[in-house]
Amino acid sequence: MKKVLITGGSEGLGLALAECYAKEGYHIILCARDRLKLEEAKHFLQNHHLCKVDTISIDLGVKDGPENLFQTVGSVDVLVNNAGIGSNGASWKTSLDKENALVEINVVAMMDLCKLYLKDMTERKEGVILNISSTGAFQPGPYIAAYYASKSFVESYTRAIAMEAKEYHVSVFCACPGPLDTDFYHKHDGKKPKNAMSVEHCAEYIYSHMHKKVLIIPGFINRVLYYLPKGFKMRFVYRMKKKALKEKKDAAD
Repeated sequence: MKKVLITGGSEGLGLALAECYAKEGYHIILCARDRLKLEEAKHFLQNHHLCKVDTISIDLGVKDGPENLFQTVGSVDVLVNNAGIGSNGASWKTSLDKENALVEINVVAMMDLCKLYLKDMTERKEGVILNISSTGAFQPGPYIAAYYASKSFVESYTRAIAMEAKEYHVSVFCACPGPLDTDFYHKHDGKKPKNAMSVEHCAEYIYSHMHKKVLIIPGFINRVLYYLPKGFKMRFVYRMKKKALKEKKDAAD
């Protein structure tokens, strides 16, 4: 039975991707911090699909977190690096601890897991890695600077290692969704856009396009926006985020 390890797999896009693999009979291994949500996700998958599901509660943002996860799980056929956190606000006002944690999870843990699993997969000459980035990777993001920069790292890093791994018969992909209909915005003091895509639709698109190009962009509008000048997109993000922060401040006053 093939195995897939999904970080941040207890909810949102991670859980929706888990369901795609569950339909194909994979052994699902979900990794997240919240034990209760992991158990809920496990029961959901097992109630809807004939699949084996294991869960691992671990904080990938702590030292040796990725290494401990790799040692616990061992070899897998597919690694999905989906774990991530966000941050909003003026860069000099946002919490230093919070943004350091963002870099540890969005960048360092993702890179560490790629390195650990690429070594294993290239030795076996088989395997798939899917890293979840964002359309935020396509331009700098004023008032959401650290998050967009972290996703830009994910995109750039994934493109590079995909080229390295190809000759070893290992496939590496980078998915760049736009806004999704999840609790992500609520958790990180953001405002969910009205046009947010469902995680189910996004996951199905990603899953069905992993045999094509390294870069996977769900949503026609998102694929069009990719080709617009970065400066234009950055100014749009600046106005949008500044307006959202003002509305939040006015509501609190």
